[in-house]
Amino acid sequence: MDTETPALEHTAPCIEAQRAVATMSDTLACAARDAAISQWIVMHAPPGNTAGDATIIDPEALLLVSLWLLPREPALWPTVHDWVARWSDLLSVQRTRNIARAYSDAVQGELRAVAVTAHERGKDFRWSPVIKGGGARARGDSDEGDAAPVRKDSRPPLPFDRLAVERDALLVLRFRMAFGVGARADALAYLLARGTAWSTVTEIALATGYTPSAIRRALDRMAEADIVLMVDDGMTRYRCDPMRWTALLGLQCTVASWRYFLQHFTFVASFVDWAESVSRRKLTSFAIMDGLRTVARTFRPTDDRDALRLWDAAFRDGSTWDEMEAALLGVATSLSTSR
Repeated sequence: MDTETPALEHTAPCIEAQRAVATMSDTLACAARDAAISQWIVMHAPPGNTAGDATIIDPEALLLVSLWLLPREPALWPTVHDWVARWSDLLSVQRTRNIARAYSDAVQGELRAVAVTAHERGKDFRWSPVIKGGGARARGDSDEGDAAPVRKDSRPPLPFDRLAVERDALLVLRFRMAFGVGARADALAYLLARGTAWSTVTEIALATGYTPSAIRRALDRMAEADIVLMVDDGMTRYRCDPMRWTALLGLQCTVASWRYFLQHFTFVASFVDWAESVSRRKLTSFAIMDGLRTVARTFRPTDDRDALRLWDAAFRDGSTWDEMEAALLGVATSLSTSR
């Protein structure tokens, strides 16, 4: 009996750490699922239905987290494929492939199935390399913009003849319709969501997931066309004039701030995948907490310096579970309030 007591004392903290991580994993996964479902409802809304939250949707981030969620939420499968069959030409193939590298092999398989839908039902042949699973870019595909899809004259019968892009939430897709799929449209949507604040190329690249060089090229051309404003006082920065754009597009007075769904969704997936691996391994409580800090340090939830400072402090060496739990619950809350 006495020989078993030390073993029990040693094991109890490990079990408690595993349970805490598993609970947090479920919380984050549920928050991501609910956010994804809410965003797909907006994506499928008929024209004229403009009610609802103005949070700007990141279409590739939504697509990939939905594929990751399929084992937990199989009902998302027809939702994703039906939308892709109609509107795959508004997705960036290369950006999708770039983001997909952060996900598991299972998601890569689901992405190939999506590519088949885009290719066969949507007649969008840019997705051919994804079906083949090759690493090469599609012809004309780049960080700055995807080549226009080649379509046959006929399309599958659609319940609506256009996407409800007048909704503020679909601002990225609306700009892609106007300016083409790529860095130009996405950077413009980000700047509009920033209001009157100035942003650097690095900040915009972080938020949108494009390379800094692609963002700089896109912004410089738009600045030349007087579509965005630029200032160079030792650091080149850009912004939009919100009043001009909201009047032109008939948007609400203030567009919701950029929510960094690309970063949030990929972090939740990586955290949950890591948590599932923890449940299958015999680790000490120290190893579990250290692993949690390692996963969390890869996540940049925003470009706000104060928020980043708080996040880093929560996962510093020696931080407590309560500090880390509070920060992780903040991620779940952020996703919940985006619905």
